[in-house]
Amino acid sequence: MYQKRLEFEASEKGKEEQEKYRSTPPWSWRPAVPITEVTNQPPAFEWVPSFDVDKFGRISVLKCTSWRVEEYTLELAECVVGLQSFTEDKHLFSCSGTIVEFLKGVGCVVTSASLVKLPHQDEIADKLKVNVCLPSGETLEGSVSNVDFCYNICVVHVRSTSQLPAKRFSADTTFFNFDDCHSKDVVALGRLCKRWSLNVASGKLTPRRSQFDCEELLVSSCRISKRGVGGPLMDFDGNIIGMNFYDKKETPFVPGFIMLKCLQHFNDFGRVIRPLHGLRVKTLHEEQLTVLEKIHLVFPGVCGVIVEKVQVPSPEH
Repeated sequence: MYQKRLEFEASEKGKEEQEKYRSTPPWSWRPAVPITEVTNQPPAFEWVPSFDVDKFGRISVLKCTSWRVEEYTLELAECVVGLQSFTEDKHLFSCSGTIVEFLKGVGCVVTSASLVKLPHQDEIADKLKVNVCLPSGETLEGSVSNVDFCYNICVVHVRSTSQLPAKRFSADTTFFNFDDCHSKDVVALGRLCKRWSLNVASGKLTPRRSQFDCEELLVSSCRISKRGVGGPLMDFDGNIIGMNFYDKKETPFVPGFIMLKCLQHFNDFGRVIRPLHGLRVKTLHEEQLTVLEKIHLVFPGVCGVIVEKVQVPSPEH
């Protein structure tokens, strides 16, 4: 069948048919493809990340939500900046960040430590230069203040003669309680290093942990690109509930209450202090349904966490 189709297309009559269909909209001529080419080159269905703005999202993705959510997004967008880092004249990383504080002419931008670290190493790059790109397109020079590689958090200070909008992370933990019946809708925001380049992606909070090494990371279904790393995650009430990272099939994020704890430790101790309790735990919602069935059979209506491991030696052991 394919061979006959190919022979027909090569004939004079076939060429006439091609011209006829090409010049008569809305029809279009689709040339035959030999079956050998199809079987030898199967299509790849894995989602491939891209830096294209349309792959992250646009403000139009929120048109299916209420105007209130769009308004919250535009208000938060004033605090979202684009970031670029360089070692000497070599580009290192580009991502997003959030201005969480502005005092005495200095803005505090929170972002991912990927902005400042060497590839595949938990070390800050030498001769580092950081550019902070405001929504208006103005570019300011930033300086690295604090870094924590465990949570992959970085604080960049930027001086400005004009007032910079700022918004703090939310300390509320009730949004992450899956026992309550409330909306789990979220919006991820990011910005490119050019004028009026806001990117947004909507999704939902997912009741499981990220596959990354940091066990405190949670997950949303928002699809972002690497340009959105370090950008804020907002609930539909306008609260910043986390800071985004990047993965191919989901978006891991550090919850807002953990971000606040880290920022407080930076102010008090210059670094993040981690007390050792020796327990590794996870919530019930992370377990498989078959395991939950056994637990609820013995403990109806139970809630809380599952202790996966007790480290030896440790205070809890």
